[in-house]
Amino acid sequence: MWKPQAILLLLFVLASCEAKSPAPKKLKIVGVFGHLGKSHFDVFQPLLEELARRGHDLTVVSHFPRTEKAIKAEPLPNYKDIDLRDDKQGVFVNVVDLRVIDHSILRIFKELYFLSNMSAVACELALTNPKVKELVASGQKFDVVLTESFNTDCFMVLVHKFNAPIIEISTHQLMPWAIDHMALSNEASYIPGMLTRQPRPMNFMGRVWNTVTIAFMTALYNTVFHSRAQAIAEREFGPDIPNLSEVSRNVTLMLVNTHYTLHGSIPFPPNVVEIGGMHISPKTNPLPKDIAKFLDEAHEGVLYFNLGSMVKAATMPPEKLDALLKMFASIPRKVIWKWEIDDLPKLSSNVLVKKWLPQSDILTHPNVKCYFGHGGLLGLSEGVHRGVPMVLMPFFGDQYQNAIAAQARGVAIVVKFDEMSEATLKNAVDEIFNNTRYMENARKLSKAFRDRPMTPLDTAVWWTEYIGRGNGLPYVRSERVNMSWVARNLVDVAAFLIAIVLLALYILYRYINHLFSRNQMKKYKKID
Repeated sequence: MWKPQAILLLLFVLASCEAKSPAPKKLKIVGVFGHLGKSHFDVFQPLLEELARRGHDLTVVSHFPRTEKAIKAEPLPNYKDIDLRDDKQGVFVNVVDLRVIDHSILRIFKELYFLSNMSAVACELALTNPKVKELVASGQKFDVVLTESFNTDCFMVLVHKFNAPIIEISTHQLMPWAIDHMALSNEASYIPGMLTRQPRPMNFMGRVWNTVTIAFMTALYNTVFHSRAQAIAEREFGPDIPNLSEVSRNVTLMLVNTHYTLHGSIPFPPNVVEIGGMHISPKTNPLPKDIAKFLDEAHEGVLYFNLGSMVKAATMPPEKLDALLKMFASIPRKVIWKWEIDDLPKLSSNVLVKKWLPQSDILTHPNVKCYFGHGGLLGLSEGVHRGVPMVLMPFFGDQYQNAIAAQARGVAIVVKFDEMSEATLKNAVDEIFNNTRYMENARKLSKAFRDRPMTPLDTAVWWTEYIGRGNGLPYVRSERVNMSWVARNLVDVAAFLIAIVLLALYILYRYINHLFSRNQMKKYKKID
């Protein structure tokens, strides 16, 4: 039997141990997000705000400062914005004109040109901003720098100035140059690269195209993209700054907005962490009354149609728009549709149109049976998370790879924009509504996607704090980063082994030739 005195002593010891345990370290974190796309920042924002909620000091450089409404709803005094917004440039919302979407063989060059131009705009606005220069000149010390892995290394000049561990965040599948800079294993034999539009598994010609495209994009980025970023950074911060590509090779951690359940298994080292779905809120907000009423009464099922924040649906060519409207009118379902302008086309009675829609909350409604989207990873992840089968019509960027991945999982049908007609649209929508296999697969994928040790947001927060506590490069980075391309791809080993084999074959040849010559000599002597 335990005596009361012993129990009290034990409780005192436990309390003393608990009191002496170190308090969580309060981190000073700076986030540098120069891209003007709102959908990209929508991935970062939940992480930034959650870090602030947990007591860390945040300084966030972006085009998307917290709104007055958000500040009023949740004041975060330790979250400081440095606003990059420019009245002339604006931000990338409803800017993609569907009349100029290209599906020819030249489209990859156009997309890379577009990426390069976007990067130049972002670099100019951020690196010339007086408040950014003031922050750099202040000499503030930070425990962690958060920045985006996308289409430029120009922001690495700020990372260099802050001299803190780097965490990059990719809002989509890793770009080929990010794979190169982090010296990750480039498995071009079975992992389609960004912009390649190759399915999994790839056939022989698919693997050829994948390999060539990845090599071309990486080389282009490391030359053309890099030279422009370096020039802008040197103009603003002096010619003595280091090579920004080399700075980017010192990334401590990469957070990637993907998940293997959707995009497939990829061999990542410990410092590449998948956080797909991090932007999805765990709670569902009440829907506006008119939308809730529309959905509640749609017992026959609802088609939810939304092409995302960048695509301006009103720029759809007349023949494509006509096909879409005819499809809406021909199906025995209700349709809820995001349309950005006041000038509405003639609609059938089963269609509800709104300029803005609370997408994730709508997808939770049990009467929503199909999500018709563009394949952007935020919307697609929400569809997967909610277990809703999809029709996907990709236009550019990572949308094709995302849509193809969802189709391979049996949860989506892909409709090509250049082949879009009333018939192709109706066939795809009818197949999703009438073939129960898609709903079954969507529910299975949703279950696997959500079943994780921690939520994506908690995972991202934990890794950020882990790096901030000083657990950096020596522990998590792959040794491949410090190896030459020749060494890490075993080209030198292969050359050495081939040389050994060739030498052995040569020696064997000379020996056999010598034996043959001796036998011939003996024969000649016997004849003589």
